[in-house]
Amino acid sequence: MDRVDLIVQADELAKLILHRPEIRVYRAAEAELQANGEAMNLWRRLRELREQVAEFQARRVPPMHYSYLLAETDQLLDKLNAMPEVQAFEEAQTKLNELLDAISSRLSAAVEQRKTE
Repeated sequence: MDRVDLIVQADELAKLILHRPEIRVYRAAEAELQANGEAMNLWRRLRELREQVAEFQARRVPPMHYSYLLAETDQLLDKLNAMPEVQAFEEAQTKLNELLDAISSRLSAAVEQRKTE
């Protein structure tokens, strides 16, 4: 099998994966999450806070000087984790990652097995 045939086979595998229920559930959960304005605003603020914390850490500033940012980050995470849309998205994301990990592991195992033959 040449490289082009291998890529064609990979495209076929991708099509099969796209028709899995895990993908449908993930996409639906993602759409619901994105439709929730409050969740998206909290997520944006959380990203901003994390960037600010990372800047302080990169400059080796002691945490006591940005503890207020850490506290606000924790509060935002608590609010986000309490939202049903966030919970559904995280569950769907976990299941999708498990599927992709299983496929990746199977491919790796098959390659390793062929190398020893």
